[in-house]
Amino acid sequence: MAMEITDLAQFYAKPLGRHVQSLMCESINRIWPSPASKDDVVLGYGYASPLVAPLWPDTHWHLLMPKQQGVLAQDTNMGAQKPTILGHETAWPVRDNSVNRLLVLHGLEAAKDVERVLDEAWRVLQPNGRALFIVPNRRGPWARSDATPFGAGRPFSRRQLTQTLRRTGFVPAQMAPALMLPSSLPVRAMQSLRRVERVAGLVLPHLGGVWLIEAIKQVPAPLSVQRARQARASRRLGVPRPALSPKIN
Repeated sequence: MAMEITDLAQFYAKPLGRHVQSLMCESINRIWPSPASKDDVVLGYGYASPLVAPLWPDTHWHLLMPKQQGVLAQDTNMGAQKPTILGHETAWPVRDNSVNRLLVLHGLEAAKDVERVLDEAWRVLQPNGRALFIVPNRRGPWARSDATPFGAGRPFSRRQLTQTLRRTGFVPAQMAPALMLPSSLPVRAMQSLRRVERVAGLVLPHLGGVWLIEAIKQVPAPLSVQRARQARASRRLGVPRPALSPKIN
């Protein structure tokens, strides 16, 4: 189940949300040490607003938010405003092969149909384009707490996540945990234990609050993936693709 946009924005405006933002951006920079350039097109799906300013503020970002979540006209969590689109999770108003990098935060766990969301992610990425998915870890304590957005929706195990990505035409690459300390700790304690956070991620990765997994678009997709995608598309009733999608280039 998707959280309301106002609840997401309020969480990331609080000290705990700012700490989570910092840890996730640190993990993203370890997986993607080369920053996106000004010429790259980066699409954020779900609620990626907190990642914009600390990661690549000068990059050509587009933010796509599912309609069940909603969108804010002004969102202070992203710093400078970026183009923001509200769309159906199984019919993104984005052109094929138009995105260099895709970042998904609070997108997969809130999806009504995860594989159809991933079909759209595969469609809009350029050949061999890279996506980074951030999802709650099913075995981690954050998925069992209602105090943060990671307790809403469907959490994933490591195996579930990699198998789902392969079934939808992606090649799983780097994977890392984050949010190793329980959300019940005071934020100041979390900040002072930052070194413990890093060590715990190496020693006990299966207990992290979230998984970050890099996935590469496989071109061409395996025949089994193509057949499954066609079957899913044939069941896509009542969700027309926009006639005029915003140009992202």
